[in-house]
Amino acid sequence: MSNVSNTSSCCEGALSQSISLAVAYALLATAGSFGNLLVIYLVYSVRRLRSTSNAFIVNVCAADLLVCALWMPQEAAALAQPMGHAASAGYQIFRGGLLFLGLVASLFSHSLIALNRYALITKVPAAYRSIYRRRNAAAMLATAWVLAALLLLPWLTGQAGSGRRDGGGGCAPLRHLVPALSERCLVRLSPYTAAVTASTILAQTAVLLYSYFKIFRKVQVSVKRVSVLNFQIINNLPYPFARKDKKLRFYVSFVLCVFILTTQPFLWVILCGLFQPLPSLPYNVSWLLFTLLFVLSPYLYTRKNEEFRKSLRSVIRVEFSRASVGVEPGIQVVSR
Repeated sequence: MSNVSNTSSCCEGALSQSISLAVAYALLATAGSFGNLLVIYLVYSVRRLRSTSNAFIVNVCAADLLVCALWMPQEAAALAQPMGHAASAGYQIFRGGLLFLGLVASLFSHSLIALNRYALITKVPAAYRSIYRRRNAAAMLATAWVLAALLLLPWLTGQAGSGRRDGGGGCAPLRHLVPALSERCLVRLSPYTAAVTASTILAQTAVLLYSYFKIFRKVQVSVKRVSVLNFQIINNLPYPFARKDKKLRFYVSFVLCVFILTTQPFLWVILCGLFQPLPSLPYNVSWLLFTLLFVLSPYLYTRKNEEFRKSLRSVIRVEFSRASVGVEPGIQVVSR
């Protein structure tokens, strides 16, 4: 692969577009921080939401906060500054470390949520309780962060060595996961960063597809109808539930589509980047699409969950029409 040339002119040409990228990061940071903090606050302030399943949702929100509340504002501020006010190499490594840790931990946490829903819906209650005892659930949550931290260590070592070689000066787009937006720049990705990110996305996609397709089959063949919107099991239905099942399957399809549309373009871009330098414009567009996942996670997991909706109404003390409640009368719902 050829070396990237004319780096300084590349950085100068990217300045005007970097302002637009900074605005996008600011908007994403505001929306993502609000949504993730709201979900964490509701779970910890409302007793009935303190369940094993919601602990996994809180975990993914905490990982997303590293990106939305800590990394995005710093990145927006850095992009809005003139090139002469570049931050030190140590600060840039710290900022990139936050992004790397939050990204990997978030993808691992999404996989844990999918496996939790799969066990909740397809396994008998006794088996689910045995698998997801408090100690086991805590170990799963800790494992996601420990693995992310272990993967971060080689990245930090490589970035520190790179900073010593280039002195920390200049634009140095090759030392960061996310370079500045510029049509004239070429991006050469770090092999380690690209390989870890691609492997994690591939693993997450495989887990999600397996888990949700198993849920689809359970909905179709089980005598017990399963609410995959709230991930609850509905017993003793007095009438057919075919119309409702179509809505449930549509919503799960929507969740899968969101994951595929946000992760797959970035996956294929970074896979191509392992073999040749990439134009930064498609790289950054696919990256911005990928960052939507950090913002949409609370919405995906709580939008159709009636317990979260009731808790939100009780916290903000706002009365909504009871006609908007999504649970049919006469249906006995057993929450796990």
